[in-house]
Amino acid sequence: MTTNESESTTESSPHEAVPRSEVEALREELEATKERLRIAEKNLKWMAQHQAIETGKSVCPTCNTNGSLGVERTATGKKKVECTNCGERLI
Repeated sequence: MTTNESESTTESSPHEAVPRSEVEALREELEATKERLRIAEKNLKWMAQHQAIETGKSVCPTCNTNGSLGVERTATGKKKVECTNCGERLI
């Protein structure tokens, strides 16, 4: 066996240095973070809708424009919250 052969057999790739369990733990943490972000975005949208209903105007969670959400009543009496800037309909 030559020196080059022995060096090549003892080297390991950088991908093998990270244990599989650590990778799985990081993937689970990433999924949990994605879920928390989804819930936070949902809560922000809900708060913007209800602030718009109560005050008549609010900040749009999509385009972040202050005072752009307007509240109207439809013919059936339901409230309709819509952004005057980007056109996003929230309710």
